[in-house]
Amino acid sequence: MLRFLLLTFCFILYSSVAVSAVKHTLSETTGLSKWDVEGQGFSLSFAQLGADYVKAVFIARGLPTEVAENVSTYCVFGTTITNTSDTGLTSELSNWRIVTRDGVEHKLKLKSEWVKEWISKGVKFRWLLLSNQQNFDEGDWIQGFTTVALKPGSRFDLHYSWKQQGKLFNQTIKGMHCAPAKTSTQ
Repeated sequence: MLRFLLLTFCFILYSSVAVSAVKHTLSETTGLSKWDVEGQGFSLSFAQLGADYVKAVFIARGLPTEVAENVSTYCVFGTTITNTSDTGLTSELSNWRIVTRDGVEHKLKLKSEWVKEWISKGVKFRWLLLSNQQNFDEGDWIQGFTTVALKPGSRFDLHYSWKQQGKLFNQTIKGMHCAPAKTSTQ
């Protein structure tokens, strides 16, 4: 009986951890990194965005310079999530964590937090940032910015998760880092 319980536990543990290979690329033009991973029907892409680029994107959409400068002080990634499975899935960014080299856990600053801050400044802007929670049907994808309050060049591991058919899957991308303070395009 104990052996059966142990085998069952190992199967459950294995089935809730997605095994995926991470592809890291570095742009020779910009010097910025990108991480791509796919596993268990869930595809994720994280691309570093330089502070000047982030600021320019927000200003180009009519946001006040103060708001654009504030966002550009964060570690920002262009993020794409894709459902590559044949069933629905859910992703909740509030469950994702950034763990820096000193072992400190950081949360992403969520779209709802940015929107609340902007509304208090009279800014009615809701675009560009990845939604806090997203339900994906087969083949669905979403793209937007994700942000975390870290300094340029900060190194960390990204712990992310998603739910699919009632199961919670957890994955980690190790050795990620924020864009440097200056990129080769600046």
